[in-house]
Amino acid sequence: MRNEEKAVRLFNGVTGVGDDLIEEARMVQRRKKVAMRRRWGMIAACFIAITLITIGTVFAASEDFRQLAISFFFPVYTENELHEIDEGHRTGSFSMEDTLFTFLEKFNTEHMAGEITVKNENGFEYVVLAQNENSINVIASCTTPDDKLFIIMERTNYKETTGLWQVTAYQILDREAANELIDNGQ
Repeated sequence: MRNEEKAVRLFNGVTGVGDDLIEEARMVQRRKKVAMRRRWGMIAACFIAITLITIGTVFAASEDFRQLAISFFFPVYTENELHEIDEGHRTGSFSMEDTLFTFLEKFNTEHMAGEITVKNENGFEYVVLAQNENSINVIASCTTPDDKLFIIMERTNYKETTGLWQVTAYQILDREAANELIDNGQ
């Protein structure tokens, strides 16, 4: 008899739980899940912010890290390093070709790569690679047959115009690496 009484009490206790208590228990459980998601979201956001600040600080302070990052985003196809041009080589021109030709003339006259010069017998010889609205990559032929000049150009905003072109970096490539880039259309 004792077991029957326990069973009756248990049945009455369980059936005495109303829908309102069940719904309240579910709401508490949902609030806990939302709170936990918020905590993890805040932790992730803090981690990302700290990571970006650290990378930005190291990028600004370390030339080696900056070169590593540049070589990651702009793959190195040769042992010659990519030379960044501070604030870009500007001509005040809206023409990509005018800016390119002005830079190539400066490249030759200032001997920016030692003895390597860009071929300019009947005008400059160059191939336009990957391009979009605001950036373009160019490979120019050099007077030494085994060397090519890789040039990165960007268009910067200027008042209410289409923007001014500038050369932001250059790199000497060997003929093989240059031909590979040309074949891949990069």
